[in-house]
Formats: sequence, structure tokens, C-alpha cells
Amino acid sequence: MAYIDPDRVNDPSSSPGSSNGHGSAPLGNLLDSLGELKSLVPYALAFLSNDGPNSDYTQLKHGLRKWAQEDPIDALMAVVLGGGVAFYLAERDTNPGCKTPWDGILYMATALSVGYDNLFPTTAAGHALATFVQTFGPSLANAAFEPTAAEKRDSEAQANAVNLAILERLDAIVRLLEAKQ
Repeated sequence: MAYIDPDRVNDPSSSPGSSNGHGSAPLGNLLDSLGELKSLVPYALAFLSNDGPNSDYTQLKHGLRKWAQEDPIDALMAVVLGGGVAFYLAERDTNPGCKTPWDGILYMATALSVGYDNLFPTTAAGHALATFVQTFGPSLANAAFEPTAAEKRDSEAQANAVNLAILERLDAIVRLLEAKQ
């Protein structure tokens, strides 16, 4: 992973968009507007840096995709139930609308599409969970009734077997035609 010095995150001359060493005012303004989140910028940049196919970020992406494709309904249920309980745990002490784990589960289930009309995250952890589910949840929900990865492999194997049988038959026909000439 790339290392980004957290002490230099406010130094405009060290920004990636700075080519002349004088800094970039728009980037500096953006960093100033981040407030408390500014301290997370170096870690986010380091996490997202692409160090090739073996980077932590790349491995995480591949792992999540594989998990979701193996059985989309299981992945969806894990996000709704696990995310709902996590949302409840994050919000229970500060959010009057989240009194039980069921409230968190309902929020996560509705966050996959339109959102729950009277419950909103109030904590940083609740906002992070909501952001994740609202970003990736609709795609996951859309894939819920797609065939599992195993079913897709079986279907491809059957199609390949049919294609091989067709090719063998065509080869036999060609041999017969060549023998008559």
C-alpha cells in the first residue's frame, strides 16, 4: 500500500494535482471543507492506492464480488440482517427512532431502495452503514434472483457439452463428404 503522510495532508504543495510546487487552491479548499473528515483523507488515499493485483483493496473487491456471486440471496440477507443489527448497535443510544434490532433491519431493508421514511442515521457509524448499503445495495438486490455462481457454472458446462456434440457431428459430416469426393 502507498503511504501518505497524515502531517502533510494540509500542505497544498504535496497534493497530487500540484505540478509546479505552488499547490492547488481548489484542492486546498476541498480539503478545508472536509472538516473532521480531513484526517481520514490520507488513509482513504492509501487504501485506494492501486499496488497491483495483490493490493488489499483489490483483494477486498474480488472477495466481495465472489461472495455476492456465489449466492446473491445469501449476500442480500447478510447485508440486511447483519447491517440492520449493526445499524441498531450504532444508533440505539442516540437515535430515538431505532429502539430495537428490528428497527435497524427495517431501515437496512428499505435503504436498498427508497429508505425508511421516519428513520435516519445520526451517528458516523450509522451514516457509514447507510452509505454502503445505499451505494451497493440496489445492485445486490437486483442480482438476488440471478442464478448462483454454481448454477451458472453448470449451465456453461451444459452449453459447452452441447457445442462439443455439435462440433463432433459437423466433423463427422465433413469426413463423410470428403470420403465421397
